[in-house]
Amino acid sequence: MKKEDEIKRELAAAIENYENFKKEGKKEEARQALERVQALTGELNEVRVLEAARKEAAAKNMSEKEKKEINRFSFRKFMLEASRKELSGFEAEMAAEARKEAREFGMSVGDFGIPYLVLVGKRASSGQNVKTPADGGLLVTDEGISYVEMLRNKLILEQVGATMLTGLTGNVPIVFGSKYQGEWLEEGAKSNIEKLTFTSSTMKPKRLSIQGVYSNQLLTQASLDVEALVMRELVEAHAESLNAAAINGSGTGAEPLGLLNMEGIGSVVGGENGKAIDWNTIVALETAVAIKNADLGSLAYLTNTKVRGAMKTTEKSTGTARFLMEGTAVNGYKTVISNLVPYNLSKGTASKTLSAMIFGNFADLMIGWWGGLDVKADPYTMLDTDEVRVVARAFHDVAARRKESFAVIKDIIA
Repeated sequence: MKKEDEIKRELAAAIENYENFKKEGKKEEARQALERVQALTGELNEVRVLEAARKEAAAKNMSEKEKKEINRFSFRKFMLEASRKELSGFEAEMAAEARKEAREFGMSVGDFGIPYLVLVGKRASSGQNVKTPADGGLLVTDEGISYVEMLRNKLILEQVGATMLTGLTGNVPIVFGSKYQGEWLEEGAKSNIEKLTFTSSTMKPKRLSIQGVYSNQLLTQASLDVEALVMRELVEAHAESLNAAAINGSGTGAEPLGLLNMEGIGSVVGGENGKAIDWNTIVALETAVAIKNADLGSLAYLTNTKVRGAMKTTEKSTGTARFLMEGTAVNGYKTVISNLVPYNLSKGTASKTLSAMIFGNFADLMIGWWGGLDVKADPYTMLDTDEVRVVARAFHDVAARRKESFAVIKDIIA
């Protein structure tokens, strides 16, 4: 497969050829050049996605020796020593690796960093005992889980098939091209030269701040349960923020633009003041995607618990005892539920009571990840309670590869 730089050079040349042929009035040559531009645009997007997948696979397919080596890394020890500004041993080696990784991604690390290879390879075991202290439950599992695996399990959009792009470097432009339109002509009539239009959406690293507080006493406990607890709390905060942004991010400031707010997404309107969910709404959402020939791939529904409750008690047609949602599916499609899908939307006289639902091919939703975690441990702000405030930052962005793949409704009464 050709490299990204090679495709970009070919694409630039093809666009130049098209412009030249158009100016010279060479219709057939211009049409062929446009076909070449469209083909190269598809190749460019494909190679970017495949390269990100390759990096992810390489990180996951470490040898047993490498996995054992990475497992020496301790989140607990890292947090404790970072608060004292005195990293040692393997944690110090990995902090140096994080700085190197950040340079490759065109970024810098603040105090100390945890590289992506640790996040994807480190296994946090919980030990043999199940304990639930009054101040919070400990993570207890039968076998170890890596940070990235835990994060992906918590990502609602991962469950509906979203594409996670890891190991990104710099800004990542996603190019979109229009399609040709045919025309019927009388004999001798002049054919118009088709002009393809191109737009792009650039994925840029946006900083996500993840905060937690740990007591010094907790961090000094060399316990596998504590190790898992530290990892779990970071994952929970990380996943919730990333989920929320990908679903309903405003796109203003540093926040990514979420699906519900993207222009070009299919839209189904309920009513002036909202509308109760019904079978017609379900069909309308699916039709909004199908009419654009985008009803393929990882098709699924995403909504909240209020809408789920309404669908499970609403018949498709009165007296049939067949409901909009049966089991975990709506009209045979996988349906994932999360209260991060808003249920406090407003429209007309309905104030902060309306819910949203999304249908589409979620494989066309891309979540980008640049590098690992940049960590700052602050032992001073909460010195009076002998606690360490930990602020980790990760870099992400969200983009839709094909906006036609999605349809939303944002005024459901449930």
